[in-house]
Amino acid sequence: INSPLGELHNEYRNNFDYRRGCNFVWWRRLVLARTRARLTMIPLANAIGPGDPSSPLTPHEGLFKIPVPEVSVALLPNLTRPTIRILVADDHPTILEMVKNILKAHCGFEVVGEARDGQHAVSLAESLKPDVIVINVTMPKMSGFEAARRIRIHVPDSAIVVLSSHKDQQFIEEARKAGANGYVKKSDADEQLIRAIESTAKGEEFFLVE
Repeated sequence: INSPLGELHNEYRNNFDYRRGCNFVWWRRLVLARTRARLTMIPLANAIGPGDPSSPLTPHEGLFKIPVPEVSVALLPNLTRPTIRILVADDHPTILEMVKNILKAHCGFEVVGEARDGQHAVSLAESLKPDVIVINVTMPKMSGFEAARRIRIHVPDSAIVVLSSHKDQQFIEEARKAGANGYVKKSDADEQLIRAIESTAKGEEFFLVE
């Protein structure tokens, strides 16, 4: 290949380090030079940049000379966070809807299941394996504490946040013994539930009941 673009491509191939993998610096120069040359019709040698000591090209005249601003190549980090999958267990329909509405308003959460009693909560936890389980204390068939104990045994990777109307220290200690990672009072759910889920999903604890 005798064109300036071909010369740069050949030098890129010659500077390929097979022991360390792709020479990223040369690859970036090649892509940037191609893009600027196509958009501006400036000679490819000039698109690389004047005075570049590593450039193998000889400057020559092109058809047009359109001034363009200097550009830089930036590597943007991946800002997408994984979705936190949540199972909600509460026997009271109003509370269940309230919790779901709080969670659905957060773009990083997904409610993957609903349970109306403790046994159903354990069954769904085993089948869905959610990231976080928000569970009420007082439920039919099985209490939230007993359900939390069984979930901790059978689904150890799921975090458990107890949502209760009680703020007594005795309830908080019982939640810890049952294997819960967090405890939120229902009256504070709109302020603390999001923080509790985010914290416990990262392996942290959340017990801020006053």
